[in-house]
Amino acid sequence: MPVKRLRKARGGRSLIGLSLAALSGMFVAAGIVAGGCGARTPLDVGPPQPPCFVDSDCPGHKNLCEPVYCDLAAGAEAGAPRNGGLCVDLPPIVCDDNDPCTDDACVPKTGQCTYEVATRDNDGDGFRGPRPGTLPGDPNACGDDCDDKSELAYPGGTEVCDGVDNDCNGVVDDGATYIPLLNEPIRLSGDIAPAGPGGLAWSGTSYAAAYTGTVSGFSMRLNMLAPTGVPLGPEAPIVFQNGDNAGGPIVWVGDRYGIAWQDRRSGDYEVYFTLLDESGAKVLPDTRLSFAEGFSINVSLGWTGGEFIVAWQDEREGLFDLYAQRLSIDGAPIGGNVKLTQAFNVGNEAPQMAPGLSSIGVAWAPGDALQHFIQFQVFNQDLTPRSPAVSLTQGTSDSVYPTIAWNQDRYVVAWFDKTANPKAIYGAVVDEDGNILVEPKALTNPGSFRSRYPSIKALGDRVLLVYADDRDQNDGYELYALMLDGNLNPSGTEQRVTFGKKDSIYPIATFGPDGNVGILFRDDREGQQHVFFTRLGCIVP
Repeated sequence: MPVKRLRKARGGRSLIGLSLAALSGMFVAAGIVAGGCGARTPLDVGPPQPPCFVDSDCPGHKNLCEPVYCDLAAGAEAGAPRNGGLCVDLPPIVCDDNDPCTDDACVPKTGQCTYEVATRDNDGDGFRGPRPGTLPGDPNACGDDCDDKSELAYPGGTEVCDGVDNDCNGVVDDGATYIPLLNEPIRLSGDIAPAGPGGLAWSGTSYAAAYTGTVSGFSMRLNMLAPTGVPLGPEAPIVFQNGDNAGGPIVWVGDRYGIAWQDRRSGDYEVYFTLLDESGAKVLPDTRLSFAEGFSINVSLGWTGGEFIVAWQDEREGLFDLYAQRLSIDGAPIGGNVKLTQAFNVGNEAPQMAPGLSSIGVAWAPGDALQHFIQFQVFNQDLTPRSPAVSLTQGTSDSVYPTIAWNQDRYVVAWFDKTANPKAIYGAVVDEDGNILVEPKALTNPGSFRSRYPSIKALGDRVLLVYADDRDQNDGYELYALMLDGNLNPSGTEQRVTFGKKDSIYPIATFGPDGNVGILFRDDREGQQHVFFTRLGCIVP
């Protein structure tokens, strides 16, 4: 439209400076005349649309999955300027190949449809794992691998003693028992005492052992171990930043490790996560997960089959509460921190969690300096609550150190009690909806002595319990192993695992090669607190 100059009125004023009153009178007079003639109400055509000349003038034109175009003819009909049109929405692109086992999506940049297989073969055995929340082999599971972390487990496999469910019948190493293999455990930690275990995982070729030592403060170390437990090289730091760092729960997911820890590089303890390759090399920068004031500590880590889940206790609101964070297989946070609990009077502490079929079970120990009790709750894998919290103890004693495992179709929770009679390891079984299937009961019989620090490994139809006990009065605690049936009753002979003087405590057990069970633990036999490794051997009937 050409630009017109303003004409000057006499006296040097522009026409725009005419009396507002005069102009108002003109409008009023026009209204009276129109009203007197019975004029029709003006049409409400809405605000004029901005004219367009090409498609790229239209809002949202870059999203080709919701296409728009500039209709020049429509612009003229709708009263737009002669040299402009109107933006018109076209039907959106709908991508659907009628295959329930693909994730269908439209790429906004190109407007093209993609159809990606919805499940993964993380372990490379040719069998895909099921969709989250489905059982392997179900019609809508789109995968039938019962353990996509191990290439040794797949439908039709031959069951051998190797710590995995080779034939996918729901039972690991059918009928096997476990006996100690090493007369003397292997010390892993160097001159970094006091040291303590953090996490242990088996990749199929080697163990990754994470632990914390003392080097001008707390510092995590990683040691890669041969199948026999012999270190493949010197221990190495995991974190290369100043500030205390500790923890180290670690999981193997078929082609990489995930590891999480608490870290004080920014002042308060915060939660961090990273990925390691099979050799233990870091492949992702440290990813900070918590940012609130106060300490974020006592980290737990799990793998759902498609995502990592990190849980911890956090004092951002005063009393400790539990928080969690989802991460993709590539270590990218999904959404923000999710608050899992609400503290009342006492803090919620010591979270341990395990992913189930379509859920996540979380056990923790609310309490104060004198008493704790064990609570358990089931969450969906998006971290929304699935069941109410249930109390597994009455709060009249000091129940602490919960641990948890998913066992085929239910959760097994174990803990120890410092003041009950007996001072034993206790356990219970809970289903995915929070219903107690096996009521809490003592799992060990220490007599007048004490059982502490349980670690449990699920075998489908039974559970392996590894724990510390001072009944032999060997100048401290020793490690023991006990098989339990599905109802948590002892099954088989209890095995003593360590025999050195002083304490052997804090065991962390994981399945290794040939059905062996690797155990990482703290041992004081050398007069200092160091981290050691030992093994249990698998014996088939």
